[in-house]
Amino acid sequence: MKGALGWVKSNLVSVIAIVIAIAAFPVLFFFSQSWSQKLNEQVESDVGGNIRDLNQISVTYEAPTLDPSQQPVSFSQVPNEATTSAIKAWIDALSEEVQRVKDLALQANDPNREPLVDGLFPEPSAPESTSKRQEMARVWPGAMANELLDAGADGPPDPMVIFDRLNSQFEVERQRLLGVDVAGTDAQLEPEDAERIHSELGEERLRLYKLHAGDTRFYATPSVIDGVRSWDETQGAPSLVQCWEWQLRYWVLDDVMRALSLANTDEAGQELSVPDAPIKRIERISIAPWDLASMVAAQTQNPPATANTSTEITRDYSISVSGRTAWPAARQNQLYDIRYVDLSLIVDARKIPHILAAFPRAGLMSVVDLSVIEDYDPKSDLSAGYYYGVAPLMRMRMRIETVWMRPWMAPLVPRDVRGLMQIPDEWAMPETEEGDEDAPAVS
Repeated sequence: MKGALGWVKSNLVSVIAIVIAIAAFPVLFFFSQSWSQKLNEQVESDVGGNIRDLNQISVTYEAPTLDPSQQPVSFSQVPNEATTSAIKAWIDALSEEVQRVKDLALQANDPNREPLVDGLFPEPSAPESTSKRQEMARVWPGAMANELLDAGADGPPDPMVIFDRLNSQFEVERQRLLGVDVAGTDAQLEPEDAERIHSELGEERLRLYKLHAGDTRFYATPSVIDGVRSWDETQGAPSLVQCWEWQLRYWVLDDVMRALSLANTDEAGQELSVPDAPIKRIERISIAPWDLASMVAAQTQNPPATANTSTEITRDYSISVSGRTAWPAARQNQLYDIRYVDLSLIVDARKIPHILAAFPRAGLMSVVDLSVIEDYDPKSDLSAGYYYGVAPLMRMRMRIETVWMRPWMAPLVPRDVRGLMQIPDEWAMPETEEGDEDAPAVS
C-alpha cells in the first residue's frame, strides 16, 4: 500500500489526468448523443433543402418540326436523362429525315445529266473555247427539236402527199367511169358519180388522217418551242454565259417532255397515240428566259458566297401558289433555282387530272397556274389534218414551276454565273473522299 501511495505521489499529474478522463466519459457520452442528433437534423435539413431546390429547377425542351412554318414542340419540366434522351432521338430522327428528303430531291432532279457539248462547262480550255462555244450554237436548236421528235411528236400529214394520193385515186375512178382515153380531157362525170366519188375521197382522207394519228403520240413540231432559232455566225462565237442559258433551257425542256410523255402513257405503261391519248396536241412551249449575259455584264463585284442551306427560305404566295421563291427574287435561297414554263395544249377533257399528276411524277415540277377553254371545236383542225379522236376536247393553258437543285449543278456553272447568282464556290469543287465534312452536300 505504501508502495502504491509512493507511486501516486511520484506520478500525481498522470493520476489526475486518468481520473478526469474517467469522470468525463459519461459526460462526453451524454453530450455526444445530443450533438449527433443535432448534426443529423442539420444534414437532413440541408439535404431536404437541396432536393427542394433541385425540384424547383426547370428547363425548356424544344424539338423542331419538319415544316418551318409550324411552331416547334416545346415544354418545360425538371431535367432528367429519359426526357433528354427522347428529345435527342427525335432531333436525330428529324435530321435523318431532312437529309433523306434532300437526297430524294437531288435524285428527282436527275443529277447525272450530261451537257450538250463535252468539255464546255464550267470553263473550256483556252485553245478550245471558241470552237466549243460555236459547237454549242450549232447543236442546241437541233437538240431542242429532237426532244419533241424523240417523244413521238409529229405534225399532221403532209397535205401535198394527201392531195397527190386522193387525186390519183380520183383519176383512176374517173377513167373507169369515162373510159381510158379521158386523161387530160375535160370530160365530165355524171353529177351522181361526182358526188359519190367526192364522198369516198372524203372518207379516204379521214382514213389517212386516222392512220397518221395512230402512229403519233401527240401533234407538235419544233416551231411550238418559243425562242429557238439558229445563231447568227456573223456575230462570232456566243459567250459562255449564253451557252449556259441554252443548256439550262434544254434541261428544262427535257423534264417537261418527260412529263408530257408520261401523261400519254396508261397505267400499264403502254404508250398511247393521239386518238386515245390525254394530250392530243402541243400548241406552245415557252420557257421563261434569263438574260444572264446582260446581268453578268451589269453586276458589281460580290464577295464569294459561302454555303448555307439551313436558313429558312421565305415563302411568297404573290409569286407562285406554291410559295417557292428563288434567285433573283430570293437571294437567301442557295439550295435551288426555279424556271417557269408556259404550255398550251389540246387535251381530252376527261383526262385533265391525269395530265396534272404527270408533272410531279416526272421530276421536281408543279402546276402553279391553269386555265381551260371548254367545248373546243376541232373542225378547223381536222381540215388541216389533225385528227383527235372522239373524246370531248379542251384547250388547256398551264404554267409549270420547275426546280433545279444547285449542289449537283454547281460544278458545271461558269464562274461568272456563280458570282452573279451567289452559288458557293465550295460546291463547284471536285467531290472529296467519302466522310469529308467539307464535301459539297445539300445540308
